[in-house]
Amino acid sequence: MSDFSTVLLAATGAATDAHDIRAVVRRCFFYDFLGYPVRIWDGEGVLTTSDGNEWLGSIDGNGTNHHRAAAVRDARDGASPRYEFSMPFIDQATFDALKADQDLAAGREVTCHNAIFIHGEGIAPTTPIRFNYRLQIMGVKFGERAEALEGTTTKTYSASVLCRSLEYGRSRVPSGTYTDTAQRERARLEGYAADTFCSFVAANSNRTYVIGGN
Repeated sequence: MSDFSTVLLAATGAATDAHDIRAVVRRCFFYDFLGYPVRIWDGEGVLTTSDGNEWLGSIDGNGTNHHRAAAVRDARDGASPRYEFSMPFIDQATFDALKADQDLAAGREVTCHNAIFIHGEGIAPTTPIRFNYRLQIMGVKFGERAEALEGTTTKTYSASVLCRSLEYGRSRVPSGTYTDTAQRERARLEGYAADTFCSFVAANSNRTYVIGGN
């Protein structure tokens, strides 16, 4: 089983131009709903990744992606925007469970991974993935509708997830970048025990330091 970096290096090879790289990267989204986790990827069919999980493809045979994911931007610009992710088609059991326990969704997480493929080789039995970003769920909106087709009525269920980045709640000051909580979480995601650098930021706010002089 190859990891993400190994496949990427193999796909890059001796390429000197971006057009020569044979790698294809698709996003995988993990909605960590309590008791009813949902995994979706930007592709067709079922994807099995190197961590042993299966992801349901959100693209149909016509090339339409039914999963609408927000364009998440770099959080270091001093803002914490609200993002909305939409899952137009979920089964009734998951829909009913999520709706009944929607108060428990707040504070859970949405995690995006990148899955890598070699162009033209199709889906590997265990596709390598790599962490991309993680958001915190602020709430969930639900929708259902009935459609009549040739005498048969079909119900479709959907859910929209409202999220913010791990920067949510910090002071939005000019040149503000990190909070201690967010920086510690980034360190955890990278496999480090702790990163306490930002714990000094709040302690040194509203202070005046004089450099040089007598």
